[in-house]
Amino acid sequence: MLPKVPHVRDSIRYMASIVTLGVLLFGADQKSAKKPDPKQAAASPAELIWPLPPDPPRIRWLAEYSDMAKVKKPVARKAGLMEKLTGAKTQDEKLELRKPYGVAADNRGRIYAADTELKTVFVIDAKARTVEKREGSSRTPLVMPVGVAVDAEERLFVSDADLHSIICFNSSGQAVAVFGTASLGRPGGIALDRQRNRLYVADAKAGRIAVFDSGSFKFVGYFGTPSQSGHRDDGTFLGPTNVAVDRRGTLYVADTLNYRVQVLAPDGKFIRAFGAQGDRPGEFIRPKGIAVDSEGHVYVADAEFNNFQILTPEGQPLLAVGSLGTDPGQFALVAGLYIDAQDRIYTTEMFHGRIQVFQYIGPSGAAQGKGVNGANH
Repeated sequence: MLPKVPHVRDSIRYMASIVTLGVLLFGADQKSAKKPDPKQAAASPAELIWPLPPDPPRIRWLAEYSDMAKVKKPVARKAGLMEKLTGAKTQDEKLELRKPYGVAADNRGRIYAADTELKTVFVIDAKARTVEKREGSSRTPLVMPVGVAVDAEERLFVSDADLHSIICFNSSGQAVAVFGTASLGRPGGIALDRQRNRLYVADAKAGRIAVFDSGSFKFVGYFGTPSQSGHRDDGTFLGPTNVAVDRRGTLYVADTLNYRVQVLAPDGKFIRAFGAQGDRPGEFIRPKGIAVDSEGHVYVADAEFNNFQILTPEGQPLLAVGSLGTDPGQFALVAGLYIDAQDRIYTTEMFHGRIQVFQYIGPSGAAQGKGVNGANH
C-alpha cells in the first residue's frame, strides 16, 4: 500500500486550486472558461492534455515505457540444440523496468533510465526499436545506479549510491572512468552544465552539492553545507536528492527534507529558495525530480502528491499534472524528471516501474519538438 500524503486535508481542493492557478498564470481567457462536461467521454492516452479545454493546452502526454520486450524489434532466431532435443522453447530474457529513478535523454532522443533494483541503466531507442543495457564491467559493476546524465559526445555519467562514486561510460557503452569516491557520501541525482564542463551531484547524506569537471573528472568543490536541525538557512541542505541546470547555467536543487527548491548561481552563490511543507499549490511533501524547460519554467516531481508541479523561476505555481494511479498521466511514486532540448518531459515511477513522456506546448500552441515514436510499451 502506498503511503498517504500527511497533512493533506483535501486533495480535490488542492488539485482544483492549482489548476485554477494554471489558468490564471499561463494566460488562459477567464471570460471564456467553462466547466468540463461530465458526460464527455474520457480521452484516449494520445489525447491527454493539461489543463482541460477550453483553456489552451500546455502539457500533452506522448508515451510510456515499462516492458522493454514491446520496445524491441522482434528478431527471428533458430532453435538451439536443447530446444531441438527436448521440444521446449527457451524463454527470452524478460526486460521490464522495476524501480527506475534517474532519467535522461541524448541528442538522438534515446532515453536513459537507471533501474536501482536491476542494477542497470536501460538505453531505450523507440525509433530504432532497440534496448541496450549499461551494467558496468567486472571491475566496475553497478550496485545502485541512481542519477544519469548524458553529454554532447553521448558519454553517460551514472551516480552509484552504494559505491559512493560516479561511473562514466563512453558512447559505445564501455565504463571508462570511476571518480568521486573520496568526495561523495551518498550521491543521488546529477546534472551536466555543458558550457562550463561541470557535473553537479546531489549528495543526500552529506547535505551539499558536489562539483566535478566533466572532462578531467577532477573534484572542483562543494556548493552549500548541511542544514542545522530545525533551521532552513539559505544555502544549506537537508537530504538534497536531485539537481537541474537551466540554459544559463543556473542550478536548481530539490532540497527534499527542507521541502523546498533552492536556486544557485553557477559559482554556487545562493539566489533564492521557494517552497514549504504543505498541501497548497507551490508547497511540497517529498520533492524529488526537478527540471527546467526552454522558457524557464521549473518542474518538480513530488513522490507524495504523485504529480509534478510547474512553477515560475521564482516559485509561483502554474499547473499540476498527474494524480495517484497507473493509467497514462497518473503516477505511483514518481521519482525522476528530465526535460530535453525539445521540451519533452520524462518521468520515472518506482512503484509501477515505468517511464512516461510528455510534451510542453508553448504559448503559440506548438510543441517545441516532435513526439516520441511508439506510445504504449
